[in-house]
Amino acid sequence: MRLDAELFEQLKQLKIVSEQIAAWIDVEMLDPEYLEREQLGYSIDLEGNSLIHDEEGSWQADWLVIGHMKLTGDPMIIETAEPGQPVAVLMHDMGDWDAGSYLAGSVLKFQVGLQRFLQLIAQKNDNQSTWKITGMELKRIIEEIVTADEYADKDLWESLLNPAFQAARGMEAELTKQVLIMSKRGMSIKEIADMLQLPLKEAYGYLKKAKELQC
Repeated sequence: MRLDAELFEQLKQLKIVSEQIAAWIDVEMLDPEYLEREQLGYSIDLEGNSLIHDEEGSWQADWLVIGHMKLTGDPMIIETAEPGQPVAVLMHDMGDWDAGSYLAGSVLKFQVGLQRFLQLIAQKNDNQSTWKITGMELKRIIEEIVTADEYADKDLWESLLNPAFQAARGMEAELTKQVLIMSKRGMSIKEIADMLQLPLKEAYGYLKKAKELQC
């Protein structure tokens, strides 16, 4: 399938954005230069024979693979014949291609969603190796994405950002541990918040969680 110039440029920009946050998302976007060969095993087999049939659950002629989920290998596609060309993730190893969910109403909307996440990283993290974003903040970003795009599936976005959620859980566990140690040393919650550079309310939340875990 030959891409028109507009879609090619959109996919090129999408790959650039995704590579900036590659460590924190469970998806690998494909290079638009080589999309034709990436359709092997989906729309065509190794001998060049078409895998597109009229049977229910078979691969559709208007589907274009543009990426894969890293953990599961599920293909990310554009439905090129649909209005707006929405982006979806299909589940493989199910016997057919009926199962899947929408990620965005278009390539541009998907890019906007990833850029929201990228902006959050720029605002909260000193750099991409020092994680400072909480799970609640990630959920708020997803809510913004889902609210802005009627196609966006909340559960699928949470799966896509799973590496970020894992980083958040690790950070929160470490902060909970540090806050408890400081509290046991007799430090006030304000002193703890100042030392860890946390909002007072957030520091109190970690202390409350630490005490609950001890019960």
